[in-house]
Amino acid sequence: MLKVPIEQAAAGMVLARSVADPEKLEHVLLKAGFELDETHIKRLRTLHVAHIWIQYPGLDFLDEILDPHLVEQQQTLYKSLKEQFAEAQDQGLDKIDYHQYVTQMTRLFQRLMQDHNPTSLFVTELQGGSQDLFLHSTIVASLALLVGMRLENYLVRARQTLPAGIAADLTYLGVGCLLHDIGKLQLPEELRNFHLTAQDRGNPLWQQHTEIGVEMRRGGLDALSAQVVLNHHQHFDGSGFPVRKALPGSDELVLPLHGDEIHVFCRIACVVDRYDGFRHLPDGTVAPNVVALKRLKNPGYAKWFDPEIYQAFTTAMPAFTLGEQVILSNGQTVVVTEINQSEPCRPIVRPIDPAKSTDPGKKDDQTENTPDINLLARRDLHVAKVGNFDVTPYLH
Repeated sequence: MLKVPIEQAAAGMVLARSVADPEKLEHVLLKAGFELDETHIKRLRTLHVAHIWIQYPGLDFLDEILDPHLVEQQQTLYKSLKEQFAEAQDQGLDKIDYHQYVTQMTRLFQRLMQDHNPTSLFVTELQGGSQDLFLHSTIVASLALLVGMRLENYLVRARQTLPAGIAADLTYLGVGCLLHDIGKLQLPEELRNFHLTAQDRGNPLWQQHTEIGVEMRRGGLDALSAQVVLNHHQHFDGSGFPVRKALPGSDELVLPLHGDEIHVFCRIACVVDRYDGFRHLPDGTVAPNVVALKRLKNPGYAKWFDPEIYQAFTTAMPAFTLGEQVILSNGQTVVVTEINQSEPCRPIVRPIDPAKSTDPGKKDDQTENTPDINLLARRDLHVAKVGNFDVTPYLH
């Protein structure tokens, strides 16, 4: 199984995984086993499908890295979130059943816990436009669970008044992240898709989406998830928002929260929210992981994040994912087979022949016997492109 950028899809490739419609994830465009032709490839590109998984001889060991049940549960979250809030626009927000999100998030968390080493790969299997608030929210919620699972001891220390099992339960972190931007639904259309930058924190009305979101929780959202909704823009250095009231009933404002004053769930949400925002470039392009990670390291942003949470995040979201087809600086096409945690931008890769991906019946013993290239040891080489995207400027 090989993850191929849609720009490099070719007639004759056979799908290893079904392809969903980015606009309607419950709708399968093409099923696994379908052999692509030029007409279907053109259609997939028109629909902004970012990548496909194809059959490729000699890479069967990669088939286990993507749990289809995780992807299905994530798609269910997205679908229910989008449908409920669409109905709420007509019937009123008091009709929203928040309890279903707790149930669905519990199932997703439990599924992740069954995996001894869950990867971030299923997070990026949701494909869609950069303006889809519900897609963004579902990705943020899923990634927050993965990051939180790597922080069990830290969560227990941060929530030491609770029994360890409860302190490490991430259900309400996931629910809060799933709903963190619902307040934007009450903003004017032209403000909803504003992207926060180090220089521009948004106008006061845009910043109110966090408080508006908490007001919308009257249907029964728990207090801990509501904290995530309210404070996911609180920064570790104290530069975030919203500002606090000095006393109940007082109009006097004081500084935003900072450091450990911010609930640990909100600190996790802050990192993953920024990361997914950085994946979407101003021209609507969805950038490779390495690009978003590089933007996240910018000193103007890095000070916003709890250092321990940021470290866990970079472990959960590597620069290049397993099974991903990339091009090296010497023009060679390779697939990522292993991540080097010490230098994630220098993974272990295996040379492949793109031409063989269009001949599914052809045996390829050579692929299995081709020695992998450890880019830690090959300093003369580096990953240069993901699809048509030049990632060279983002490697350091």
